[in-house]
Amino acid sequence: MSKTNIGPSFDRRNFLKGTALAASGAALAGLAGCAPSGASESASSELASTSSETAAGVAPGETVAGTICGEDWLGVMPEIADDQVSETIDVDIVVLGGGHAGCQAALSASQAGAKVAVVEAQPEEEFVCFGDDICAYNSQWVTEKGFGGYDLGDITAEYCRRGLGRVSPGVIKLFVENSGEMFDNMVSIMPDTTDMLDLEGGRCIIQIAYGKDKGTDYPIEQSGYKAWATTVQTIQTVNPTEVIPGRRLTRLTEFETYARMEAERLGAQWFWNATAEALALDGDAVVGAYAKKADGSYVKLNAAKGVLLATGDFSANPQMVWNLLTDVSEWGARVGMKEGDIFGGGRDGVGHKLGCWAGGAIEPHPRPTMNMMGGVPGPWGTSAFLTLNAKGKRFMNEAMAQLSGAAALRQPLGNIACVTDANYMKTVQGAGLDHGAPNWGFPQGIERMQKEMDALVPGPDGGMVNGIGIAGVNEINTHNPLEEPYGSETDGMPSQVFMANTLEELLGYMGYEGEALQTALDEIEKYNELCRAGRDTDFGKEAELMIPVEQAPFYGAVQPNGGTTSTGLVTLAGLITDENLNVMKADRSAPIKGLYAAGNTVGQRYGMAYATPSAGNSMGMAMTHGYMAGKIMAAL
Repeated sequence: MSKTNIGPSFDRRNFLKGTALAASGAALAGLAGCAPSGASESASSELASTSSETAAGVAPGETVAGTICGEDWLGVMPEIADDQVSETIDVDIVVLGGGHAGCQAALSASQAGAKVAVVEAQPEEEFVCFGDDICAYNSQWVTEKGFGGYDLGDITAEYCRRGLGRVSPGVIKLFVENSGEMFDNMVSIMPDTTDMLDLEGGRCIIQIAYGKDKGTDYPIEQSGYKAWATTVQTIQTVNPTEVIPGRRLTRLTEFETYARMEAERLGAQWFWNATAEALALDGDAVVGAYAKKADGSYVKLNAAKGVLLATGDFSANPQMVWNLLTDVSEWGARVGMKEGDIFGGGRDGVGHKLGCWAGGAIEPHPRPTMNMMGGVPGPWGTSAFLTLNAKGKRFMNEAMAQLSGAAALRQPLGNIACVTDANYMKTVQGAGLDHGAPNWGFPQGIERMQKEMDALVPGPDGGMVNGIGIAGVNEINTHNPLEEPYGSETDGMPSQVFMANTLEELLGYMGYEGEALQTALDEIEKYNELCRAGRDTDFGKEAELMIPVEQAPFYGAVQPNGGTTSTGLVTLAGLITDENLNVMKADRSAPIKGLYAAGNTVGQRYGMAYATPSAGNSMGMAMTHGYMAGKIMAAL
């Protein structure tokens, strides 16, 4: 198995098709994408060994920073000698990592009067943050647009429900209750020269479900899962006015640049092209940090109030992935993958290590990662089409979008296929708001998909338009937004769609033959009978989503199930904190004085996997937790 490592400059929207493959078990070995902390997390390649050849073994039953692992992924925190330090500064708060969480922390702490220093791995002239979506509940700006006034307790409960009780209700509540304030704070400092939030001008949208264009339509509920419309999506537009001379910024980079500029105006200091290396300790308390500058010397940052770990995930550290994401590595090992085959393009886990070196611990297995976000094969997102495994068997309630990726992974190796007919739009219109849902806030994407579907002709090569697959219904622009206009006719995430005038032909095009073909035909007929009866006695899908597959032409799409999964967009497992994001001691007897975490460095947020009562909650949570950490620490 060859390694797959797509770097952070690649487009998030194109990644999502790869995520769909990973969700069904395709042998993807870690792809990069929309990390909530952007490309900004502090990194260090010298903290500890990252290969199994040099790692110390761990005896059975022994633990590494509170985790039972096969090898020592943690190592020992470096000791920085005085003669290696070229500069010492005294501040109130040190923020390690200047992405979404770090920028928001620096902003709120500076607004509260604290003196702040930020350590950022990227050079200033290359600074970028990923993502398009910002989830914020009951913000004044979003509420004025008609989507707000929601019951925040109900939303907090939904995150806990989707997390199967493996989350911290306090950490979730901190996000849900304060995300609106975070967003409105940003609105208040954004200059008149930006059109980022020009909803009427089509420069951003609020994602909604079909036919539900008012806040009072929410929450919507499918198969026991609730969802709310509240997410601002920047749809990869670009500000025509340069924010920084000579640079055109992606929208969320622009968003965090305004946060950084305001924090700097208030006195915050950035250390660019510098990596977090070690913490300064006074007994059990964290009193500062050491950062390595580009010239190899160190700056010592004394923190009177504390240090915030906002250093992102650990998907780019193969050793941590193999030892900590044990469900991912075990699936991989069963089909011949080894350590080093599974990794992503996110961060190297330095913040997780720093937290453990200070006496904290990472949440226990199974640890979440953003790898199985659901959706059917093809361009229809999380639409609840009839789905079959490689043997031709239906295997789940297709409306349970959050679980579809995990369910597909557990099927026999081979293709996963979905089947629909001339009435496919009825199912598309019935989709909810889970990750990858049809984006009715951007109807141009839906219209484009229908136009391309109308151009299909039956054939064994699969439906392609001018050799290009059909664009996805939840996609907006897969070109580089700095080079191409958004929403053009040629962009989109291509999917191969098969078309035929009979079901037998269609299934044959998708690779079914012999016993599997007959089983698939039988399953479709059984499904149609359940649809006509108005009750799914097999898997419990809602009656309104039980739409028979019986009217030609017939459509279908496939994706491979290779029996393994990946880190996905980012890893989501992190350090255990209290409800104020204060990192806890490994035995949870007390918080570690002076040490906080935010973004993908903090744990207890997602339980088993990424959950989306509203899109963009990964970015929104990173921003909000950073914003609240800054306020909490400044008040000490």
